[in-house]
Amino acid sequence: MSQLTHAKIHFNEQGTPVASDFDDVYFSNDGGMAETDYVFLQQNGLPERWLNHPAAAFHIIETGFGTGANFLLSWLRFRQYRQQFPDAVCQRLYFSSFEKFPLSHTDLTQALAVHTELKQQCEQLLQAYPPCVGGCHRLSFDNGSVILDLWLGDVNTLLPELNAKTDAIYLDGFAPSKNPDMWQQQLFTGLARLSGNGSTVATFTSAGLVKRGLQQAGFTVSKIKGFGRKREMLTASMLTDTSLPVTAPAPLAAPTPSEHEVTIIGGGIASLCTALALTQRGVAVHLICEDDMVARQASQNRQGAVYPNLHANLTDDSQLHAQAFLFARRFYQHWQQQGLDFAMDWCGLLHLASNTQLQQRQHKLIDKALWPSELVQAVNASEASAIAGLKLPHSGIYLPLAGWLSPQQFCLQALQYLQQQRLFRFSADCKVRAIKQYNSGWHLDTTAGALQAAILVLACGSKLAEFTPTAQLPLNKIRGQVSYVHASTMAPLKTVLCHKGYITPQWQSLHSVGATFDRNATEAFISEQDNSENLALVQQQLQQPAWFAEAKVSSATAAFRATLPDHLPVVGPLANQQNLYLIGAMGARGIMLSPLLAELLACQICAEPLPLTQQLGKRLASERFSG
Repeated sequence: MSQLTHAKIHFNEQGTPVASDFDDVYFSNDGGMAETDYVFLQQNGLPERWLNHPAAAFHIIETGFGTGANFLLSWLRFRQYRQQFPDAVCQRLYFSSFEKFPLSHTDLTQALAVHTELKQQCEQLLQAYPPCVGGCHRLSFDNGSVILDLWLGDVNTLLPELNAKTDAIYLDGFAPSKNPDMWQQQLFTGLARLSGNGSTVATFTSAGLVKRGLQQAGFTVSKIKGFGRKREMLTASMLTDTSLPVTAPAPLAAPTPSEHEVTIIGGGIASLCTALALTQRGVAVHLICEDDMVARQASQNRQGAVYPNLHANLTDDSQLHAQAFLFARRFYQHWQQQGLDFAMDWCGLLHLASNTQLQQRQHKLIDKALWPSELVQAVNASEASAIAGLKLPHSGIYLPLAGWLSPQQFCLQALQYLQQQRLFRFSADCKVRAIKQYNSGWHLDTTAGALQAAILVLACGSKLAEFTPTAQLPLNKIRGQVSYVHASTMAPLKTVLCHKGYITPQWQSLHSVGATFDRNATEAFISEQDNSENLALVQQQLQQPAWFAEAKVSSATAAFRATLPDHLPVVGPLANQQNLYLIGAMGARGIMLSPLLAELLACQICAEPLPLTQQLGKRLASERFSG
């Protein structure tokens, strides 16, 4: 991942956006949508191909997202196809689009204003459009039936990170003569690697280097009439499966979902996010929880801060955090719009430089300026005080998109929603004592008797390593206690405050203050000493603020955080085990990481395009601890 810059554009007399650096239009003056329809949809056989497509998902790859016109029309046509043929096998459209110079939100808003016939889709795209952060941004529309993976960065760098067969390719971008950096042989070879038998290509250009490049990569190429005044364009197809292998799990076969029911052991936010991601894909789920209800352990907290841990350098860790955070915001907003009733407030977060080490780290982060101001800004003590609504003694960084939500409420609401779905069943008070491979599935020894699982997901937090197949996982369990505090003088707090601990704004008359780190405990007990520690930490880090003087602890919760030595979570198939998957070891970041990692896991199980680079996927895989 490298630092990105927005496209420099202007608008010509016809109102068409023009890339200033490439001296080329984003779409035809003769009508952008008509060109898209003719060049990319019709020449790839769309929408007709969707009706006979044998898989649950159809995958389009596009080079050059631009203003999103190609995506918007494909989305509209797919929505119309779904309305006309709701029972067809193909239920989801994946659209993987690459863009090295993304338009700013302001420019994109102006560029899309011409597409009055797509007003609703344009508004939804603008609402979901991400900040200028490299990597894959998964944007979900129409309740998960249309998924845009917006890959920000150089297509020739990012395409090798994609690991999913494509059905159709929109070979777009500025003309080869104006953008030679993109039109390289490695682009055509990379597209061929992802193409299977019957994959098709359409491109507006008829340039000789494009024709030769596609042919050398193994495509059969044809020259046909171009759009409007353009004389010729190219189409291509992969007629024999000569592509390089793409390693991916075998997809779930189509018969009855019950044959492929996924059993999840857990009861916290990771298990419920995974259940939501799978049932959205038409996969049956059985959730087994050892407690009498979900959210009784690490997800029981009243409030949890949701924000990314950004580094001054472009590390895999901060890349994961940035992507997961932006995905989580969209995810929770979506489910709230779907009627899940849980407390959530994107009120921003201040991370105060309450010691020298934090101060140095934050200065470095701001000086490197690798992250857009939408994500993080420097603030002095008086600016921080104005944002917080309380007097603060330190400078710091402000994350305006961050905030808090109630993980317990979310889990309870998610379960209530899932229990209304025919593909979901829930077993409470069912502790799994042991798991054992049984044919291609798993035999579960539980307190409610023996159970069978065709596909098994372990999403059981601090108990992830308590089974024989996972016993070698070097999982650490750290007990933490959050104190729920009342103080009328603290009521004006408008944003989450982080120092070495954290304080949330008031909700239901209480603030959450946390959290302790106890590496020796074996039980998740509640301790008065920990309550005192949480209060003392605020006094020490924030120099005994007057507004905290009368803070009184009303109640507390304690649970175990699970972490791994490299402080990265684990997600995906367990090494050397068939049909056994893991999701966990998220430390104190489960609220933020679970939505994206659950999406990743569901795509691995269903063999659909993944929302992360292959490099990041490998960093999170359990294989890193084998051998």
